[in-house]
Amino acid sequence: MNMTKMHSKHHIGPRHGLTLRDASGRTVTCLSGSVWLTMEGDTRDVMLSPGAAFVVDRDGLTLLAAQQPSTIQVTAQNQPSSWWDHLRAYLDQTCGPGAIRPSRKWEHF
Repeated sequence: MNMTKMHSKHHIGPRHGLTLRDASGRTVTCLSGSVWLTMEGDTRDVMLSPGAAFVVDRDGLTLLAAQQPSTIQVTAQNQPSSWWDHLRAYLDQTCGPGAIRPSRKWEHF
């Protein structure tokens, strides 16, 4: 799911999942059931029980899976990004894991 809506509520069936793309800054709140959350390029796994929330801190794929019927709410970040957040995102995209590019053929003159 492409994250263009401000707020959305999703029902996830047992042993089913939901994929969020580029959800950085969004808050995922478990309203009922229990949900397992993992993000692309991150080794953490997060279990959300009813009432628990997690702020997605990176773009890419975020996977949500439920072992029982569950309901989650995805909300947008309420506060604007600071200059530090913009700098960190820029450095991540140019020097960090987000900077992975296809290899180039270098020519020597």
